[in-house]
Amino acid sequence: MALRKTIRSRRLGKQIRRLRDDAQLSQEKLVELMNADQPNQRRISAAYLSRVESGLGRITPDHLQRIGTVLEVDAEQAQKFDDLRRRADETGWWQEYSDIVTEAVEMLVEIGEDATTVRSYDLAFVQGLLQTRAYAEAVIGNGRAFVAPINVDRMAELRLRRQQRLSGDGFQGLVAVMTEGVIRTLVGGRDVMREQLRHLIDVTQEYPVTIHILPFSAGALPGSDNFVIFEFPHDLDGDVVYVDSDTAQRIYEDRSPVRQCTYTFDAALAQALSARESQVLIREVMEEL
Repeated sequence: MALRKTIRSRRLGKQIRRLRDDAQLSQEKLVELMNADQPNQRRISAAYLSRVESGLGRITPDHLQRIGTVLEVDAEQAQKFDDLRRRADETGWWQEYSDIVTEAVEMLVEIGEDATTVRSYDLAFVQGLLQTRAYAEAVIGNGRAFVAPINVDRMAELRLRRQQRLSGDGFQGLVAVMTEGVIRTLVGGRDVMREQLRHLIDVTQEYPVTIHILPFSAGALPGSDNFVIFEFPHDLDGDVVYVDSDTAQRIYEDRSPVRQCTYTFDAALAQALSARESQVLIREVMEEL
């Protein structure tokens, strides 16, 4: 059954492809081995396997088990495969908002639900995982001209529901780098901004969150896009990057863009204030309001 790609179906397909490549098998050869001694009604095609590896085709438990047998997957790995297969077909809570957000935003939420570590680089606004309700409403209402006023509340609700991942099982941490301009811009007015800065201080004490401020004195910025890098627990998973701009939201899984964003993040982190110095600056800006 062909459905919209989900991050989980894409992850499963990528893991199968990497194991197949490690075994030095073409798609045709893997299919040939899977079909050996199988009746016609249980045979699969290389086209089907290609769709599975791309994340566009859903795989049955039987086919997944046969792939695991051919590729000599151990019991633990086979269980992880099956868990990912099953979860790829589940309806996520974020789909409640599919009528007001893009597919890329839906995928962003799905990525965040499974990722164990997150690194973010933000130039204009506080990272969405760290925003207060009032700040989020101000950003969504004023910064996104294409959002209907009636949808601002629901989009802010979606953003806050995403933040539950900070205390979720298996989550190891968020490292957020944001420019000094982010904490000095009066989004929503002084009261809203003061509350937001206080939240940035509190969240680092409650959750595995580290914040680094890139000061004005650092000079030219190492990159001009806002992005988030997600890491997953599985060895066969690669990092995934979500890039956000006024014109588009994009998901990258290929090595080249992921490597570029990782380089930009590392460069920004190297120029940013330490976590302690960043907290001091945030407090200073808050007291000035």
